[in-house]
Amino acid sequence: MRQLIYGVLSSINVERKQTIVGINSEPIKFVNFSRLSAAVSSFDASQKSFDINSMITYHKVIESLFNEGAIIPFRFKTLLDSEEEVLSALKDKEDHYKDLLSTLDGVAEMGIRLVKEKPVCSDFSQDVHKSVSMADAENPGTSFLKSRRAFYSVATWSKDQKEEFCDLCARQFEGLFVNFKSEVSPLPEVQNRKGLTMISVYFLVRKDLVQKFRSRFQELKLIINDKMMLSGPWPPYNFVI
Repeated sequence: MRQLIYGVLSSINVERKQTIVGINSEPIKFVNFSRLSAAVSSFDASQKSFDINSMITYHKVIESLFNEGAIIPFRFKTLLDSEEEVLSALKDKEDHYKDLLSTLDGVAEMGIRLVKEKPVCSDFSQDVHKSVSMADAENPGTSFLKSRRAFYSVATWSKDQKEEFCDLCARQFEGLFVNFKSEVSPLPEVQNRKGLTMISVYFLVRKDLVQKFRSRFQELKLIINDKMMLSGPWPPYNFVI
């Protein structure tokens, strides 16, 4: 039967007082190799497919394992054909998994999301729209070049905002994190607000420093006027890809 993988952890953390139940009410099993354990459950795709409840259950299992110690969480719907194939995967990536677990030991992921709105006065796309003449409308090449110029103007603004916010966060949370990652993505128009961008910054924070991290975040909110949200602590999803 196929095996659904939830994550890889140290074998010393797999002792449980009670059974953990996974997707389709299947019990979690541990495939062990060289002080590594892969948390899996049997999955018969012909009986039941994945749905939103499956995803919720999947992440609850990972969080339960995370509470016991370091874990390398896998992507939802990661399936292998058999327990033997899971064992082979552990053997093939033994050194990688052990190094990663060492890095993740005693830390959790904290996430900050910041929503920025591009000022109308600097919205180049609006300027382009106003400047398109009848001749431009009849010239697809000119219109295309102007639209691309507007696109890169927005992209450059978003990149600059991300770098500025990351620099601020690096100073604000200095000494509280061991690593961080960031990404930026456009958001759909909300309540007639255009040019919305979300900047996401993810931190690896020592578990004993999480409360201090939260306190520093509250201080950060005092100097940031834009909408901002803190989440965590979570398993380190963004640091194992």
